[in-house]
Amino acid sequence: MSIEPTSIEGSVTPPTSVDSENSGVGALIQTKGTTSGKRKAPPQRSEVWSHFTKFINSEGASKAKCNYCDKEFCCDMKKNGTGSLKYHSGSCKKNPSNVVDTSQGQLFVESEGFKKFMFVSCPRFHIPSRTIITRDVYQLYLDERVKIKQLLRSSCSRVCLTTDTWASLQRSIGMVIEKCLLNWGIDKLFTTIDNASSNDVAIGYLRKKFNPRGGLVQNGKYLHMRCIEHIVNLIVVEGLKKMNKFVERVRGAVRYVRQSPARLQKFKECVVVEKIECKKMLCLDVCTRWNSTYLMLDTAQNFERAFERFKEQDTNFRAKLERGEGWPSVDDWDNVRNLRDFLEHFYEITLRISGTSYVTSNNFFDELSKVDILLRDAQLNSNINFNVMAIKMKEKYDKYWGDIDKMNLLMFVTCVLDPRQKLKYLEFALSEMSSSEKACEMMQKLKESLYELFDEYKPPLHSTCSQSSVPTHVSFGEPQQKMKRRMQALYKKRELEICGEDKTSELDKYLAEANEEFVEDFDMLLWWKVNSPRFPTLSKIARDVLAIPVSTVASESAFSTGGRVLDQYRSSLTPKIIQALVCTQDWIRKSSSQEDIKKIEEQIQELDKIENVIQRLIDSNIYVIFLIM
Repeated sequence: MSIEPTSIEGSVTPPTSVDSENSGVGALIQTKGTTSGKRKAPPQRSEVWSHFTKFINSEGASKAKCNYCDKEFCCDMKKNGTGSLKYHSGSCKKNPSNVVDTSQGQLFVESEGFKKFMFVSCPRFHIPSRTIITRDVYQLYLDERVKIKQLLRSSCSRVCLTTDTWASLQRSIGMVIEKCLLNWGIDKLFTTIDNASSNDVAIGYLRKKFNPRGGLVQNGKYLHMRCIEHIVNLIVVEGLKKMNKFVERVRGAVRYVRQSPARLQKFKECVVVEKIECKKMLCLDVCTRWNSTYLMLDTAQNFERAFERFKEQDTNFRAKLERGEGWPSVDDWDNVRNLRDFLEHFYEITLRISGTSYVTSNNFFDELSKVDILLRDAQLNSNINFNVMAIKMKEKYDKYWGDIDKMNLLMFVTCVLDPRQKLKYLEFALSEMSSSEKACEMMQKLKESLYELFDEYKPPLHSTCSQSSVPTHVSFGEPQQKMKRRMQALYKKRELEICGEDKTSELDKYLAEANEEFVEDFDMLLWWKVNSPRFPTLSKIARDVLAIPVSTVASESAFSTGGRVLDQYRSSLTPKIIQALVCTQDWIRKSSSQEDIKKIEEQIQELDKIENVIQRLIDSNIYVIFLIM
């Protein structure tokens, strides 16, 4: 059946819906044909357009209206972008995605959405409540505390206490520390270390309470010790006060560049043009952390040429700096490099003495001599700025370490117990650091303290004889080797009774032997463990002395001069729970040994082998079916 064309042309009947769609398609095809020479508009790929409607206002500008609050924004792709739209979409109060469900709890893990997610992903896992988690954490704390108490009770060594207490007008700090020690069953103290001289009253209280119980060495004469890291921090801060001018100029230049992403990007372009190869980028320091000032100078001194080029491209750069401390000159950059090299030594010293997984007490004298040499060399510097800085730092150094009476002699004993140093090296180093008369005086005091400490640790003669004594009754059924050992013990007892104790003491024998070679990876603890049969008394002294920490803080907080702050989450917890969280975290972290790490590595290697076998089977078209029961 055919249709006459005239019937369509002559018809005045309004078109149906199908005809309307066809006419629309035809219009689209016609429009496409007429505008085939123009570029097609790119599609809107950003997800933000699901929340906004794009339109053109009466002035011909591109605008975007929020679908929820009808707020309008500029959306010209060449000028504005979609950053402001994304920010508004995330903060719009009428956006359904941003409306907080009042039925949900404050914690994310307690929300209904998370519970549904966990039910789908892992149906067999039941999310514990806040009360159950609190109970389990505190129970774990109690279990770990019992283990540590048993360890302290079974150990015959003394405890080195590290305190970091706040200054207080009250006199209850010592009482609180005593209560804590008695709660842990600790009655043998060796040293206490803190970072404030205001705790002298608390130390005196501990000395008065623990000395009658026989829990202190030398009647508590060496109980108090100052934090070495804290003294180094005070010395460096005192020196930086005299080098403030050119540091402020460099700080102002770094701050200006980092104030906006556009400036930082332009500065990076200057770095590329100047062909400066440095992986580090500019960092701004913090006033309470002197190490951040060192890191800022360390990176900024590499970009001197980039700063010069940036000054030529940004006219406001130098003008703004001139209104402040000024523009860093060539002499300022030379001072920055010299100060950076000077601070690097103190930075590395602080890292070494703040370690927590190795012995640090034997390094005290080495670090002390290094600081002394650095300050003496800086005093001879031709630069007047460094000369004045070194004088101020030396005054602070002499305040704490200028006189041996101000220092704890146990720190020098650790040097003597280092088989690589002993008294010979210590005497030589002291003579280089001070006059010969003062060095002789210090060595005399050190020898007296060393022999007093040895006599206190040395077992008395009657106890040695009692340990060597044996019963006179002999059983006929004893083995031959046991009878031989019995005769040797009787001979040793008779020799001690007739000849008395050997005139050459164990300490004299140790000091008379040749020093060990200076090796970087020398394991002093292993040396004393191997030689403990030869030097039983000295090994006990080394066990206690080498355990002394010379710093109260770890390296990550050693540079900070700010205080401890509780955030809003921990402030809402009770003191008991905070103590459980902090202590348990530290105990569990320290309990992971190298053996556990090796086991994990072995398991990973086994899994890699299994994965390789499975891959070879798959490549060989051999199908493996795993059944999970």
